[in-house]
Amino acid sequence: MILPVYNLPAEKEGYIMGNRLVGYGSYLPEKILTNSDFEKILDTSEEWIVTRTGIKQRHIARDDETVSDMATAAARAALANAKLQPDDIDLIIVATTSSEMAFPSVAAMVSRDLGMTNNAPVFDVRAACTGYVYALHSARAFFNAGMHNRIMVIGAEKMSRYIDWTDRSTAVLFGDGAGAMIFEHSSSNYSGIIDTVVYADGRGYGMLHESIKHTVEMNGPETYKHAVQLMPQAANFIMDHAGIHADDINWIIPHQANQRIIESGAQRLGFPMEKIIMTVDQHANTSGASGALAFAWGMDNGKIKHGQLIMYPAFGSGLTWGAAMIRV
Repeated sequence: MILPVYNLPAEKEGYIMGNRLVGYGSYLPEKILTNSDFEKILDTSEEWIVTRTGIKQRHIARDDETVSDMATAAARAALANAKLQPDDIDLIIVATTSSEMAFPSVAAMVSRDLGMTNNAPVFDVRAACTGYVYALHSARAFFNAGMHNRIMVIGAEKMSRYIDWTDRSTAVLFGDGAGAMIFEHSSSNYSGIIDTVVYADGRGYGMLHESIKHTVEMNGPETYKHAVQLMPQAANFIMDHAGIHADDINWIIPHQANQRIIESGAQRLGFPMEKIIMTVDQHANTSGASGALAFAWGMDNGKIKHGQLIMYPAFGSGLTWGAAMIRV
């Protein structure tokens, strides 16, 4: 077996193990489920759904379309964007809560499907809707330790696996998809993943969890109350820790759970909605994939530009929450 070669530069005094973003990609299933479609199967309406969630539609994976299929599609798009080959990557981290099997990891299946032969390590992160921030936190730690040269971070979810299609309070909330970002070693500590913070409080697991029927079970009011408090707290910590003022942030990309949560969090942070990237209306809640999907949408639509500073706050089951700051 050939061992992976990371090609890291030789250590020298004062050397900084920073990183920079070199590529991104995303994937959304072809099937779109609109609010009108839900009107046909549930006691609900377009107005009811939009007023309470801001969601207008969501993408739903085919029955035979797996989490690893979507993750691999996003990975291929990111590699093409970065003009890299699969074996140029020496670590893959996948944030997912909805893999079809406990093992092997989705990351291992992505490595297989990309045709990687360099024996690069891979692993999954399970932190629900905060998963992508946890994955970025892990990638930053590996860069800071000088252990890897080029890391791919993927968020991929098939949340439709957990939907109770008879429960109007949760069925309308979720969608499927995947997003990926590639970071590589850089001598600058003010680019790429600049700072991250993650938290957990297992005492709150009952607010949002998988039921014995393998469907989403959620205490909506309690989840809302904690999300609008904890996401801004994590974002404020990051700004204080990194020594960056709110005016220096170009875009906030919050976890895309609910428009009301996003608006309330923006108000608490003192950020105008004009600085918020919001895709919940088109994608719904894609759990650990939402941040990467929203970033890709912002890039593809020309909103996010090179050199800009992005803040990612997230909150999810666990309870887990956190934030990441990235220079594009």
